[in-house]
Amino acid sequence: MITLATPALQSEDDKKSLSTILPRILPKLFMPNGYAEMKKIGELIKQSNLDWTVVRIINPNIKYKGQSYGYSFGDQPAKMSVSRRMSLNSCMTPLGKSQLIGKMPIVYNH
Repeated sequence: MITLATPALQSEDDKKSLSTILPRILPKLFMPNGYAEMKKIGELIKQSNLDWTVVRIINPNIKYKGQSYGYSFGDQPAKMSVSRRMSLNSCMTPLGKSQLIGKMPIVYNH
């Protein structure tokens, strides 16, 4: 199963960085119901018997200009935006990369 979420959904692999901390604080303050729902969805996914990948995206509203995408767990700098096209492309990546099964990468445009 491959699904989209925001970095409000915390991964056990997350390292402390702006891209992993700030997206958890803002929803908690300004959208507490949505934040609670996201956390519950994350718990259900983790407890399932499925092979899963949660592709976490921030601000999927920028235009695609030929960029590629990267992903991070906070272990390397990540931009705070991704185009919708790169969001879709990143959803196909776990199909060929077994190291992303059971993981929650944050995807961003390069």
